Order: sequence, then structure tokens, then C-alpha cells
Amino acid sequence: MLEIFRNMFRRKLRTILTITGITVGIFAFTVMGSMALRFNKMISGGKSFITGQITVFPKGTSFTTGTTGLLPLDVLKRIEKVEGVEAVAAGVELALKEPDPDNPTGGAGLGIPPTIEGTDLDSGHRNRNWTTLDMKAGRFLQKGDLDSYVTVGYTIATDNNLKVGDKFAIRGRDFEVVGIVDQTLTGPDSYVFMPLKPARELLIESNPFLKSLKERSDEAAKISDAALASLPAESRKQILEARAFKFEDVTQVAAISWQDGQDPEAVVDRIKEQFKDEVMVLSPAKMGEQIDKASAIFNAIILGSAVIALIVGGFSIINTMIMSISERKKEIGIKKAIGASNSSIAWDYTLEAGFIGIVGGVIGMALGVLVAILINAKTKASGAEIFLIRAWFMAVVVGFSFVLGIIAGVIPALRASKMKVVDAIREL
Repeated sequence: MLEIFRNMFRRKLRTILTITGITVGIFAFTVMGSMALRFNKMISGGKSFITGQITVFPKGTSFTTGTTGLLPLDVLKRIEKVEGVEAVAAGVELALKEPDPDNPTGGAGLGIPPTIEGTDLDSGHRNRNWTTLDMKAGRFLQKGDLDSYVTVGYTIATDNNLKVGDKFAIRGRDFEVVGIVDQTLTGPDSYVFMPLKPARELLIESNPFLKSLKERSDEAAKISDAALASLPAESRKQILEARAFKFEDVTQVAAISWQDGQDPEAVVDRIKEQFKDEVMVLSPAKMGEQIDKASAIFNAIILGSAVIALIVGGFSIINTMIMSISERKKEIGIKKAIGASNSSIAWDYTLEAGFIGIVGGVIGMALGVLVAILINAKTKASGAEIFLIRAWFMAVVVGFSFVLGIIAGVIPALRASKMKVVDAIREL
């Protein structure tokens, strides 16, 4: 072992440059791989959720611009009667905090921003893949809970120093935390789950258009039918239009579960056919395919960084070992003259290349982990951690660098082992 290290640093500058080349490749492998692990974890959780239910949005919803309409209650009730539908759960979503006027977009991040999820606790809806969420403390919301109860995600609890029983101020209202969801490394970590009624109230309060409709509806409801009949036709029309607004119609999204034994894609087709002018339907199968495509992109990044490490590190090691063998012909000749076998000489040089690979790999991996930790620490406050560090992946990285060194050293090592004693002795 000492001889291997001594041979590695006979030409210190060359060895250091070779190790640096490997370090660069492994650093890229570690950083991009950790980012891909995080992204794939999020993708996996999102895929599991979205493929466990049928999701519908109002017609005209745009995910790129954030444009959305409302799903009237009567539409949801009619969807519930479609063959194969088990239950329909209305829902609303809005940002946990009011947008910053100086930064209305909230900044870009890989993670899901803190979000309020209004949940229809009275619905019989069940997501096929997310039947339950593991709890870190307390419990999840349940039917009959007070409107002031909320269950918060792991990141929300951590960032706000919350524990079960604490009061949590959300958009000017106080709520009581009854549960904290265990870390999932995906969407629920950044969610605040609350009953549908207070979530609707917060959405209406935050949306000037909906707030105006609600105020007009409340004022119109105070006018008696007798007083309404005495008004001019145009005034009556406006009041009746205002009365048409219903609090229960404030629904941005609905989750649909299918009956046991039903093909969800067939149920999707029925809903699309009957409500093609009213709702946009997300098929579980097609959404799963789209998510897989997104995941494949990041998996390609891992492969690409591994190829970089292979090319940069591999050729560096090959070059170093060939030069080392050329300079050590005398040593090879002496070893062969005193009885060293071809296999032992080949093994010595192969192992030396492997150690060059592992030294560069450990340094590159350590630097990659350090950068990932520092960036995660900086972005944690905004909920935008972008790296996932796992011990098994770090072990794979170091093992990869060792195998890279072994593979790159095989050809020079075989060349050394096949050298004839008489040729080597001429160098003496």
C-alpha cells in the first residue's frame, strides 16, 4: 500500500493534475446528481398523487399564466352522477402569504411555494395512492373539525417554529395547528391544509373581483322580493345577477375518485364527453406519462455528468499511467527478473490507477456535498432547497470514481505486464 502511494507521487505535479481532472468530473457528478435526486423525489411524489385521482379545472384554465375560473357547485354535482364516479371533492388553492409588491412573482424555486390547500372534509373522495399522510405530530384534518383548525406540512412547521396546539396567523386570521405532516420531500411539506369554508373566505378576500361579487351578492340578498318587484327592469336584472353568485361556487379545482373496478381512463372519457364545454380534465395515465418525460430529463443530466467524469478522468488517468510506465521500465525489468509474474505487475499498476481515481473521487464528492449544503442553507428560508444528499448516492459516487480509475488503468497495466525482461533491462 505504501509503495502504491509512493509511486503515485513520484511525479507530484502530474499526479495532482490528474486528480484535479477527476475531481472536476466527480464534482459535477455529485452536484448534478444531488439536484436530480431532489427533483426526482418531488416528481415521484407528484406523480403518485396526480395519478391517484382524476383532477378537473374550469374551462380556460392556463397553468402558464395562472389564469383560472370557477367550478360552480351544480357542475360538480352533475359530475358526481357520471357513471363510475365515486366522489367529487371541491378545493381551492392560494399562496400562504400576500404577494410582496416588490417581488410579485415570489422568485423562482425548484420547490413548491407555501400554499393553502382548502380541503372538502365532508366529501367521500379518496386518492388511490395517497390514502394517508404520515404524521410527525398530531393528526390530519377530519370531518367535523372546526374551521379554525389546520394541519401543516413539515417545511411550514419548521420555518415558522410551529408545534401542535400553536396559533398560526394566516392572512390576518388565527388558526390552531392540530397536526404536522412528516417530511415527504415533495408538495405536502409546503402545504397548509384547512377546511374548505375558511379557505374560500381567504380566497375571496384576496381576490378583488370575487370580493366585489360577494359584496354585491350580500347587498342584493337584503332586498326583499316585494322591493325587487317595484324596481325598474334593468335594476332588477342587475340584482338578480348579483344574487346568482353563491359562496359554494368558489371552487378552483376538484378531485374525483372512481369506483372500485372502474377503469379511470374510461371515467375520464365520460366526463370529457359530457362536460367538454365546462371543465378541463386531467387523465391520470396521461399526466403520469408527462411527469415521466420531465423526470427523464434530469436522469439524462446524471448520465451526462457521469460521462463528463468518465471522459475527463479516464483520459487523465490513462495518460498518467502510460507516462509512469514509460519512466519505470527499469523497475518493471527488475521485478520480472526476480520472479514477479505478469498478473502481479498488472495488478499493481491497476490498483495504483484505482487509488488515483478514488482520491480524486473523494475530493470531488466532498466539494460537491459542501456546495450542495451551502446552497441548501441559503435557499432553505424561501423553501427552495434544490439538492438532496443521500449517503448511498455519495457511496456510489466514490465507488464510481474507483471503478473509473481501475478501468482507465487496465490498458497501461496490461502493457506493463507484457513488457519483455530484456527490453526493460536495456533501460538499466
